[in-house]
Amino acid sequence: MKLLLIRNDNIGDLACTTPLLEVLRKAYPDAIIDFLGNQYNIDLLRHDPRISRLWSYGKAKHVHGLWKKIKAWLHKVIVLLQLRQQHYDSVIIAVPVFNKRTTGLAGWIKPHVIYGAPSQQHRLPKNYHPVVIDPNAPHVLQVLTYARAFDINFPAPEAMSLFLSEEEKKSLAAERALAPGKSILPVIGLQISARRPKQRWTFKQWSQLITALLPHARLRLLWSPGSAAALQHPGDDELASQLASIFPGLLAKPTTNLRSLMVAFSGCDLIIGSDGGAMHIAAALDVATVTLFGDIDPTVWRPYSKKGEVITSPTDTLANLDPVDVSKKVIEIMNLSSYR
Repeated sequence: MKLLLIRNDNIGDLACTTPLLEVLRKAYPDAIIDFLGNQYNIDLLRHDPRISRLWSYGKAKHVHGLWKKIKAWLHKVIVLLQLRQQHYDSVIIAVPVFNKRTTGLAGWIKPHVIYGAPSQQHRLPKNYHPVVIDPNAPHVLQVLTYARAFDINFPAPEAMSLFLSEEEKKSLAAERALAPGKSILPVIGLQISARRPKQRWTFKQWSQLITALLPHARLRLLWSPGSAAALQHPGDDELASQLASIFPGLLAKPTTNLRSLMVAFSGCDLIIGSDGGAMHIAAALDVATVTLFGDIDPTVWRPYSKKGEVITSPTDTLANLDPVDVSKKVIEIMNLSSYR
């Protein structure tokens, strides 16, 4: 059997697809299971032993300049031609909502069967098989519904899962040692980046949290590198620099790509941050998380993990979530008082 999974959207969404990948590999240990993502998210799956081959392409909308857009388009055409030659038995569009463009892409690859979300508003390929999905279920379980199309009835995995290479695993001790402070103290990562304004904390709020936690833990700042004015992926270099300048006890080392971010997360005992892709990555690496929610429903989007805790703002914006309340919850979760 030859299967292709497509998840060409955000990094957190891709992490949420790993339980489906887990049960497919368990059901078909000898199958060829390939994965198609984009050049932004695909590095999450490097070194994943469950995948036969990774495919990716760049999106023209993510680059600037006519020549770069043409190159991205040409590369995508080449990748699709190569995929068409693989003669897949089935393609799973591993997204719980219908996407017209991705459906067209899957149809062009020409598998025997395409599994995707239902749609009554678009013309579907003849080999398209809609899978009914509960929109109120956790996102991971929505995606896992695609296993039913193959009559797979294994229990749902207890968590998402991502993998480090052996070399990356060897670097973890050195990564932890970078955080200043007593080695007996736990390392807490503070994921300060958030795309949407309602999910962002201010400099003052992060400062209050850091002040409360510094006596109890070694702290590391984690953020999306780059300027806040960047068009594609606004970064938080300015916020990280401000915090590091007044808290010399912080580790403020940027991560330059997804793999270095994964290593940084794995070197922490707990990650605190607002809802977003980074928190799903941390959970998929089996790191404890405390995720802050504003205007998004945690029922669907909380990190899928036994080690995941959620704190919800009293309003639809994190500006109204008190950092003191968060610090108390973190200390309770980590039992940090025992480290004094």
